[in-house]
Amino acid sequence: MGTKIDINKIAFDTELNVVTNMLWGCSKSNEGGEFADMLERFREVEFKIIELMGTPNISDFIPFLSRFDLQGMNQEMLKQLEHVERIFNYIIEKKMKISSNKKDEAVKDGRKDFLEILLELKEEKNDPKSFNIIHIKALLINIVVAATDTTSTMAEWVMAEILNNPSVMKKVQDELTEVIGMNSIVEEYHLPKLAYLDAVIKETLRLHPPLPFLIQRCPDESCKVGGYTIPKGTVVYINVWAIQRDSKNWTNPLEFKPERFLNHKYDYNGNNFKDGSVCARPSHVMVH
Repeated sequence: MGTKIDINKIAFDTELNVVTNMLWGCSKSNEGGEFADMLERFREVEFKIIELMGTPNISDFIPFLSRFDLQGMNQEMLKQLEHVERIFNYIIEKKMKISSNKKDEAVKDGRKDFLEILLELKEEKNDPKSFNIIHIKALLINIVVAATDTTSTMAEWVMAEILNNPSVMKKVQDELTEVIGMNSIVEEYHLPKLAYLDAVIKETLRLHPPLPFLIQRCPDESCKVGGYTIPKGTVVYINVWAIQRDSKNWTNPLEFKPERFLNHKYDYNGNNFKDGSVCARPSHVMVH
């Protein structure tokens, strides 16, 4: 009671443990020594990399200055990436050693983690350039970064909005009590029944998207989109943060109102995901 809690760190560590267990069968919580220390600093390194990616760089506007690295951003980015490299080199080398010695129980009983499958694919390829360690490392980094930063950021905003809106918090608590109970753990079959919690998550993502800009696009040929001419080679950024706060699209856009996703055209189930679809339900996607 009365102790300050870092929601972002709790969510980040939880997601990191879940994802790393899936990817290579171990996590910060069950690994000690140097590896645990490296993972402990991973959050700090990841945040620094994201900060550097979003920092205005004069070289983006005057490309020929990039060779001089006037702001020292390239040097700092390389420094952070070295730490990431050490982590994933350690993981891959350890997994390759275990696999070659056939001592891992997961290998004996036929169960394999994601990294083991990737390493097997690498060995099966005739052309070493078609799928190699660099590709494996890139895949692992992409998955870990995408799974931890966005999820922890979203969890922090959800808690902030719930605490700032007591009536919403009461509805979430009542729904959790009714669906799950006071002494049970959350199971997969509970998720479709947590309609209001899903709406809260979606409303949080609307107001506070972890990535304000979607991944940029660059057309191979000149084209027209929404009446605008996009010349060939133009880098296009989509400002999803602005779209989701636009009064043309939303009533009272700055108000936190989860109900807008219930019994409305913005149904929390989503307009593009229907029963019978081969895709996972949005509620499952968001929670995971």
